[in-house]
Amino acid sequence: MQENPIVLSLFPNRRGLGYVCVDVVEKQILESGVASVRPINNKRVVERIAKYIEFHNPTVIIVRDAKGASSRRIERLIELSALIDHIAKTKNTPIFRYTRKQIREVFELFGAKSKTEIAKQIIEWFKELAPLAPKVRKPWMEEDYHMGIFDAMALLITHQYLSR
Repeated sequence: MQENPIVLSLFPNRRGLGYVCVDVVEKQILESGVASVRPINNKRVVERIAKYIEFHNPTVIIVRDAKGASSRRIERLIELSALIDHIAKTKNTPIFRYTRKQIREVFELFGAKSKTEIAKQIIEWFKELAPLAPKVRKPWMEEDYHMGIFDAMALLITHQYLSR
């Protein structure tokens, strides 16, 4: 086992994938980003994930759970989840899943209910993410490009909170 546990958090979204890799002991973000894949294609998303796993060699992988996802995306997310499982299994890396509902429940404990409030809370804990803060969204606007990073970080924080 590695000296410092490295956690890779993956949050598939309509752009492709929001991800964050963190050394949880040092509380240091090693890498974060949004892997845009156009047109959306699970094979290409999995190729990116495999590269992140190969490079960072995480001790734990955290993935968005497809339960409760909208019906138009659930099929793709279930397929992607199975592909991620296969990669994790070949690397003997444990994988954990959390739903959006679980993320909301954890962050409500800190007074953050909306995705924007959750992002603000994350920035309080990880100041280095401040330059990526999502803009306030109007109903007709697309979600901010960097929101995938905050979704992945929220997933990681949910794991840390619920696994204690």
